Amino acid sequence: MNRKLLAAACRWMARIVGALLVVLIVCLAIGEGMPNLFAQPATVQVGFLALAMIIIGILAGWRWELAGGILSLAGWCLFCVPIENTRRGLNWLCWALAVPGALYLTSALLRAHNEKHP
Repeated sequence: MNRKLLAAACRWMARIVGALLVVLIVCLAIGEGMPNLFAQPATVQVGFLALAMIIIGILAGWRWELAGGILSLAGWCLFCVPIENTRRGLNWLCWALAVPGALYLTSALLRAHNEKHP
């Protein structure tokens, strides 16, 4: 498989997985209801900020793969800090949130490499 096809596959997998995760998060937010963020502890506020960064990165990746991937992965790293110290630790959803950002970043790097080395 050539790098151009691999970059396109990564891009579309990131878009599909990212769209599914955004829909899941929005459904959970609607179903559970949004708490008053200013009344929450700092770790919960950081978690919501990180989740917003992940969602914005996933959506931005549709147009700007590199920036979206970096923002999504930065949000994921920030999201892992308060989650890691909980009793349950990192679960499948936490790991799944990293997938679109990593795929966007991979696609952007493969496309940049293809442009330099046709």
